[in-house]
Amino acid sequence: NPESSPEHAVAQQKYGIQGYPTVAFLSAEGDLISLNSGYQEPAPFAELMAETLKGEEKIKQLQVDIKKTPNEPKTNAELALIYVKRGNLETGQPFVDKALKLDPDNKTGLLPEIYLNLGLHYGMNSGGAENTGEHVQKAEMYFKTVVQKYPQSASYELGQLYLGITYAIQEKYDLAIATLEKLSNAKNPAVKQRAAEILDSVKHAK
Repeated sequence: NPESSPEHAVAQQKYGIQGYPTVAFLSAEGDLISLNSGYQEPAPFAELMAETLKGEEKIKQLQVDIKKTPNEPKTNAELALIYVKRGNLETGQPFVDKALKLDPDNKTGLLPEIYLNLGLHYGMNSGGAENTGEHVQKAEMYFKTVVQKYPQSASYELGQLYLGITYAIQEKYDLAIATLEKLSNAKNPAVKQRAAEILDSVKHAK
């Protein structure tokens, strides 16, 4: 808990911890698997740990599978998604590149989510980065890919929302407004509400 242990502030910043108590599950390599804020009773917490271990077993199996069939599109896409979600592009980028090459028609169904999480990676990591502008532009590119190429995917509405936010960050207010207004009929109520809130603030900022 960085509030009482200042020496843990580095971990707080690295993993994006915003509230306490928070339990962060990390891989053996130090990649963030998940953040879990607030107190949890023993039973649900045990279930959460079991699910985390299950996920680790899956990645181990995928690593075995990729050695046997290195050109299998779904295995590459699944590994790409896991590493991108964990923010480990050093390991994940080769899988991303291979997944895009092997599955240009998105037969695995995983490419929209990969693009969405690439956008989130650069969007979330842009603050405090030396090349903030470059990071935000990359985030915009990935979110735009989700919106333009995969309008029927489960990632579409989130991609539209984050694209609008990315435009707003860059003070491209007209684009932000036009993008966010398209979510007035969003199927996801949380996305719809968040888009309306941001749209209101963007209109005031403009």
